Amino acid sequence: MLDQLRTRQPGASLARILWWYLLHFLLCLWMFPLYRYRAWCMERIPTRGPVLFLSNHQSFLDPILVGIGAHRRQFYAMARSTLFNHPAFAWVIRSLNAIPIARGESDIAAMRRCIDVLKEDQALLVFPEGTRSKDGTTMRFATGTMLLIKRAKPWVVPVAVEGAYAVWPRSRKLPHLLGRVGVMYGQPIDPETLINMGAEEALRFLREKVEAMRLDVAAKLAR
Repeated sequence: MLDQLRTRQPGASLARILWWYLLHFLLCLWMFPLYRYRAWCMERIPTRGPVLFLSNHQSFLDPILVGIGAHRRQFYAMARSTLFNHPAFAWVIRSLNAIPIARGESDIAAMRRCIDVLKEDQALLVFPEGTRSKDGTTMRFATGTMLLIKRAKPWVVPVAVEGAYAVWPRSRKLPHLLGRVGVMYGQPIDPETLINMGAEEALRFLREKVEAMRLDVAAKLAR
């Protein structure tokens, strides 16, 4: 049992792994009754080896939505550096493996940290749009995504979040009390397949796949 738990986050202490699960449980108590959270295709997530989750970005809720469904892989995540300005909140997100990155500039140190994380056979969540969507649709993916794929060679799992924009758009300081949200995990993609496509084509392919999945989740939530 303990050995299985340790595979969730290789090299992490048991206390850190259990801390993740405690917060996971508490967030489920929020997400399921108020937002009728649903997730699809979690079985597609590789249980071992480096994994790069590439998700669309609708709201501040997105890391939570992805994390609840992907509980078998406790991931690191890139987060904008300004979120670390408040000491208490900074402590919480650091304890959940957040990696600060300066938005709007080339943060080489953050990219190196992400590459190192993947080379340690960890999972990493990235929002390749770089910022929250203005209308809920999936925007263009930034080129830095391909640098991670080329350097670390992780399995790439496309992820689609839907409903989070309606619940907490970037125009609101706080989320709506009620709503419907869902997440879907795509088939893992071999990194060499994407590298052989070339950066521009691979990023377009990934964006289109995530957007198609997002529309699929929207249709499922509407039923």
